Amino acid sequence: MTSVPLAVPPAAAPCVLVDQPEGVRTVAVVPGAHAYSRTVMPVEAGFAALPDPHPDLDGEVAGARWWPPRMLTPEWVARSDFDLMHVHFGVEQVPLSTLEQTVRALRETGRPLVQTVHDLENPHLHEQAGHEERLSLLVEAADTVLTLTPGAAAEIERRWHRTAFVVPHPHLVPLTTMRAVRVSRAAAPAGRPVVGTTLKDLRAGTDALGLLPALRHLARAMPEVDVCVWLHERTWNAPPDDRARQVCRALAEAAVDGVRLVVHPPMDDDTLWSHLASLDVAVLPYRHGTHSGWLEACHDLGTSVVAPDVGHLVDQGPEGVYRWRPGGADEASLLAAVEGALRTRAAGLPGADADARARQVTEVRDAHAQVYAALLARGSAG
Repeated sequence: MTSVPLAVPPAAAPCVLVDQPEGVRTVAVVPGAHAYSRTVMPVEAGFAALPDPHPDLDGEVAGARWWPPRMLTPEWVARSDFDLMHVHFGVEQVPLSTLEQTVRALRETGRPLVQTVHDLENPHLHEQAGHEERLSLLVEAADTVLTLTPGAAAEIERRWHRTAFVVPHPHLVPLTTMRAVRVSRAAAPAGRPVVGTTLKDLRAGTDALGLLPALRHLARAMPEVDVCVWLHERTWNAPPDDRARQVCRALAEAAVDGVRLVVHPPMDDDTLWSHLASLDVAVLPYRHGTHSGWLEACHDLGTSVVAPDVGHLVDQGPEGVYRWRPGGADEASLLAAVEGALRTRAAGLPGADADARARQVTEVRDAHAQVYAALLARGSAG
């Protein structure tokens, strides 16, 4: 995947706050501790992300829970020392009125705002109206808008008449892990193909009931393939609502047609990478959404991806695409997509190797550095 060159002004003398170490410019990143945010931060160019403040305790750094993001409050903006703010995601718990005041505080204190649009539709929410209001506010207020795919950029142009620069999603899997896994997979003898989908704990953007009939059809049509579904143990052992109970019953019934269920405990990163690397084809179970970090991680590890035709997943280069309809996944198109993905694996593992991903992440960080430097130069000239 290649990045689209940024058309930003050339960097002039940067604006450096006097109480920051010389040459280091600070970015209030929402969220700062997320793997994506850490990966794209251009530390080599002299930028550093502030730690996430604790959502409840004054003066404390957030631990595992950084939400709701305290940076997105006018009080935090007014009393904190930073050069610019970059919002990625995690704003759904911030009241719209608070977000409006935060944007106003940024303007009053002269700090630029960068917005990366990851989710035109929020995969964690059933109802999108509140997300759309917050996203509209941020996109319209941002000094620079970024996104991950050309399709998302075109949608942003249509909806808000804003030009969004396309900076592709970088690798998620550590490069050393990626190298080791891809070498091991390339040398391994061919076995029974494994096609799997991971439902995790049934977040809002996942539709297990809509996908399962197509997976059952796939298992009947391709008995030579091991069709598996992974489900979080807390959903299986203690279904919290009617939807989860229906999914558990449907999964049990799918075993009749050869769909194997794997109930798993929470996965840390290393366990997750091993899980994804055990699949030949990962079927994404999304009924709505925009982009997928899961898809990128699969490609890091040489796992083929079959994705639904929702959002802008197609722009991320899956090996197969199936149709999603109001009633669920189209059975024939899912079967054809999996068959095609398995055929193309004969030509080599999908995705880019670790060296190509390393070059790409350098380009991604350079793009962020260009944006930050241009905005700060514009402000210092201001």
